[in-house]
Amino acid sequence: MGSNVITGLTCSDILLIPDLKEAVLLAGAGGLGRYINRVNVMEVPDVIDWVRPGEFLITSGFPFHNRPELIAEIIPQLNQKGVSALGIKTKRYIDEIPPRALELADQLGFPIFELPASTSFSDVVRDIMERVLVQEARELSQLQSRFQKLSKQLLHGDGIEDFLLTLDGMLHNPVVLLDDTDQVFCSPQAEALKLEEQLPAWIQLRQEGSLGITFLTVGERRIRAYVSAVNDKGADQCLLVLLEWNSELSVVDQLTIDRVGVLVGLEMINAGARREVELKYVDQFLQDWISGRIAAAEDLKLRGAACGCPLPERPLRAVTAGWLEDKPELKQLQQVVKRVRARADLQHVKLTILEGELVLTVPEQPELPLEETLGRLLAEMNRVFVSETCAFCIGDLADGPDQVRFSYESSRKIARIRQISGYSGSYVDYRKLGVFRLLYHLPELEEISEYRDQYIAPLLEYDRKHNASLLQTLQLYFKCNRNVKRTSGELFTHYNTVTYRIDRACELLGLSQDDGDDMLELQLALKLHEMGKGRRSGTDTQRRR
Repeated sequence: MGSNVITGLTCSDILLIPDLKEAVLLAGAGGLGRYINRVNVMEVPDVIDWVRPGEFLITSGFPFHNRPELIAEIIPQLNQKGVSALGIKTKRYIDEIPPRALELADQLGFPIFELPASTSFSDVVRDIMERVLVQEARELSQLQSRFQKLSKQLLHGDGIEDFLLTLDGMLHNPVVLLDDTDQVFCSPQAEALKLEEQLPAWIQLRQEGSLGITFLTVGERRIRAYVSAVNDKGADQCLLVLLEWNSELSVVDQLTIDRVGVLVGLEMINAGARREVELKYVDQFLQDWISGRIAAAEDLKLRGAACGCPLPERPLRAVTAGWLEDKPELKQLQQVVKRVRARADLQHVKLTILEGELVLTVPEQPELPLEETLGRLLAEMNRVFVSETCAFCIGDLADGPDQVRFSYESSRKIARIRQISGYSGSYVDYRKLGVFRLLYHLPELEEISEYRDQYIAPLLEYDRKHNASLLQTLQLYFKCNRNVKRTSGELFTHYNTVTYRIDRACELLGLSQDDGDDMLELQLALKLHEMGKGRRSGTDTQRRR
């Protein structure tokens, strides 16, 4: 296991500086690992407004002359401001540092040094800043060296996987990349920890906008991580995450992640452009295949292999997505296609946009039921769509890839019937459409319209004149299997009111509730009425589009 070298001047290094070799650590030993990046001299009471994080603050004690108790008051404030340590000369203005101040410093891990009376502040500032600048130069050199190496690697076209491998070796800690389609790329160490299985955690990081230092739970271990945004696409930004798994993250490690994010972004843009070109060929093939424009089985096999989309020789179904609300925009449909193709557990699904509709094929797999596959697909779609609800219209089973056009035709027909009938289930096949699958094929003949109007027109006229609900009550009555109690519950209406409405409707139409043929004719008329509304609304929708 590699070890990461932590660089930088720390509080413990103060005692190694020749001009401070006689300094004594009075309290705050727990904070000796704090880094120092500058020195400041405090000789005024209001210095708290001017201090900066990472400072070693030194004083002659003059601000506390005759009031040493102020030291205890200022220590928590200095700690909160990020000051690294405090050095105080004693004997000249104050005899000793109050015990309460030292107690607070120990509690906060805030180092306090007693400086010799002979200490020259100008020498201390020079000595410390020289070491800080030398260290910063080393860190900048290391950062530049890392950046150059990774730049060359990407320029040679080694790809994201090899890039993460090199980054893993440089930083000695696991690295995870989350792209804008929620695909996870892992460095070797991250892969060994199976961090790709923690996809929800990475998505949550992006949703929360957690950049910089954050904390994650990996298995049973709580660790620090550094998160950098590869691009600035808002909610869809790519994230590069460095985990503090083997060793502490240094400032240079964090800067490395920030700097190489630019390289990763460029590589992903290039990879995305290549993928777009490849997917255009895939889409064209899928559209030609599903619609039946590739007649010969041999041509089908050759074209599938040529575009990297081989088809399994097994039975399969075509599925057309129908929409219970407004149809999503084309860009949203394209985003769904992109996200689904990136998911490893949906590689068996062939998804494309055909004639403006989302169409997919799913092979028969005993170990993976069709509805489970469609459930995964629906979960991915819900990441893109906010309010649209999808109904999967499932075509007949095709014996093999060369027969898929027949499955596609049946799925389109089911989608049209579903829209007309108003069926609202998530999964629709011929069996779930009931009598609508027969009524759909009836032509628009005058005799059919007369038959429907014979029963529907009197009900509509009565409802209009009396502000009643005979038609709605009958529709629910048959939907509830002629159960008056259930119908009244659906309508939030009294049982006797529902009974009266049904009796009144049958009396108006001259029908008997005890005559099965009468009830069948009335129910068929109601179905034809529903289909007539569906056809009209479907036509209106097409006109709006």
